[in-house]
Amino acid sequence: MTAAIDTASEPHTISQLFLLSTAEQRADIVNRLLSNVSHEMVASLAASIGDFGDDQHPRVTPEQTEQITPAQMEEIAATAEQHSPGVVDKVAALYNH
Repeated sequence: MTAAIDTASEPHTISQLFLLSTAEQRADIVNRLLSNVSHEMVASLAASIGDFGDDQHPRVTPEQTEQITPAQMEEIAATAEQHSPGVVDKVAALYNH
């Protein structure tokens, strides 16, 4: 029997998954979530970790993910979830075995 994930804890869950992933996996997680956030979120993240592509197709490198804090990851996940409900579960499912 699997436990249901509490929607309020989804950003925290994805940040834990982020911390336990390889650099390549972290970049994939961030890039998948960034495709579901606003220009403002992309610009905010770029201000803290450096440029990572244009607004329409942001691409974070594995090296840049070293600069993303768990709090930032939770904010990205929460924002992505607001813009595209269910996206956090979909991304997490790719890495949870």
